[in-house]
Amino acid sequence: MSVEEILTNYNKLGTEIIETIYTDNYLSIGGTDSTETLAELAGITSDSRVLDVGSGVGGPSLHLAATYGCRVTGLDLVAPNVREANDRAKVRGLDHLAAFKAGNALDMPFEDNSFDIVWGQDAWCHMPDKEKLIDEVTRVLVPGGAVAFTDWIETGAIEGDERSSLLSAMAAPNIAKIDDYRGYLEARGCSVVVADDISALFTSQYRDIMSALAEMESTLSAKFSPKIYRIIAERNGCILGGFESGALGGGRVVARKS
Repeated sequence: MSVEEILTNYNKLGTEIIETIYTDNYLSIGGTDSTETLAELAGITSDSRVLDVGSGVGGPSLHLAATYGCRVTGLDLVAPNVREANDRAKVRGLDHLAAFKAGNALDMPFEDNSFDIVWGQDAWCHMPDKEKLIDEVTRVLVPGGAVAFTDWIETGAIEGDERSSLLSAMAAPNIAKIDDYRGYLEARGCSVVVADDISALFTSQYRDIMSALAEMESTLSAKFSPKIYRIIAERNGCILGGFESGALGGGRVVARKS
């Protein structure tokens, strides 16, 4: 999965489709419930400086800013999503707390030790080099700060055509295991305090998404086209199959930098 393919999947139309299927303001499946759970584990307060890596159209960032009064910087590769997130921040009167910029998570445009919390919500599976990502995450994090993220993870054997189909449906170049993330973090001086397998929750959420998608067939076909609906249904059916087979799952990780 190249940068160009990611940009194609998350162009304006692609983002509109994903947001329609998942929930308003979110390009991830857990919505505000997932944001709240992760924020509590991370210990976010009004004094926190948060970096949301893979911020999409701003859903988690804007929720954190509105709920906790913290300052949030969003970083995303897709420039139209960055513009949309900044527009939404302005409309909601949160642009004094939340700002979004375009950039590569593997080469972040930030100084060392700039943030108290580095955050990700189901976005890091799209990064081609997870170890390099954690290099950058820990570089910009202050000592004592927290890394807090959820992500789609590999939980079983995925091989051959199944792997290719699943990665394509996810718009992901590869999938990490939760122990991969643990190892990357610990090697960079972080203590992992939460490493939860939340695959059952992800599977349940995706079943609900597929049920809602079936009910939206006529609406989505009229809005986008029957062909696009069939592609959406096929891709999301492939993802649900990965969850239900036990090959694909979800993880929630919180770590502290020494």
